[in-house]
Amino acid sequence: PICGPKEKRLPGVVVVGAHYDHLGFGGHHSLAPDKKEPHNGADDNASGTAVLLEVARTLASREELLARDIVFVAFSGEESGVLGSTHFTRSPPPGIVMKDVVAMVNMDMVGRMRENKVDVLGADSATEWKTIVDGACEKARVLCAPGGDGYGPSDQTPFYASGVPVLHF
Repeated sequence: PICGPKEKRLPGVVVVGAHYDHLGFGGHHSLAPDKKEPHNGADDNASGTAVLLEVARTLASREELLARDIVFVAFSGEESGVLGSTHFTRSPPPGIVMKDVVAMVNMDMVGRMRENKVDVLGADSATEWKTIVDGACEKARVLCAPGGDGYGPSDQTPFYASGVPVLHF
């Protein structure tokens, strides 16, 4: 929602994040387990960082104020164990305290939608998510598969473990 004067804004911030590190050099858990060459990460996760930048650009170009502040974060160390997002939740940057983070939206591997379907993990982490996600997916004319708690192998997990509702696209 948009709003007018700054004094009518909602408290708290929404964090939108994506990681910019990649899968490394192949091996057991990669899509090419028998190769030992750089995996430059077009989908994991240049696709997520591209979405992060486009959302930031689009929202920055709006004339209307949003209902609450949004913090955009490009994390590193996701492939090594969600190191950047864990650091953010344990030592937030100046001006942010974790108790003020009302939601975290994580973009990870969004470049390969199959069968016109978007997997949206973490939808059970807040009662509002299913309605919001279903409405957004209907408007975008894509099928959504919302569900699950906020745990999973990506940057939303430290936020969920800190008590923040999350979505992981």
